[in-house]
Amino acid sequence: MTEIRTLSAHDPLPDGPAVVLMRRFEEDDPRQAMMELIVLHRGGSEETRRLLTPEGKPLPWDKAAEIAEEEARHAHLTAVYHLDRTSGPREREIMGHGGDHTVGMETLDDDDLEDGERGSDLRDSRMNAAPRRF
Repeated sequence: MTEIRTLSAHDPLPDGPAVVLMRRFEEDDPRQAMMELIVLHRGGSEETRRLLTPEGKPLPWDKAAEIAEEEARHAHLTAVYHLDRTSGPREREIMGHGGDHTVGMETLDDDDLEDGERGSDLRDSRMNAAPRRF
């Protein structure tokens, strides 16, 4: 029997060997999600493939999970990792706005104030060491 290990939306991929079933945003159309099967081999290499219906749509989660479990059995692995990159709070907000990744951008920052570090800012000219040629 294959064990299902569910990872949180922002967890890193496990070390190989492993089989990971991942749902994530489509790169060419961020309003859509895609299903991806990732096989991490013992030597550090990996192979990925999109899981699609015959019509070219993303495979439903339950059908994709069956394929992932079969892949794990074939590789003699006892676990399959499930990872839904669309399930985090920010990702749910994006999906609720039709895939608009700019929603809520004002709340994002690059500061690490616990360590006393401020993130980069376009208005901070002292950080721009590029030569001026105009």
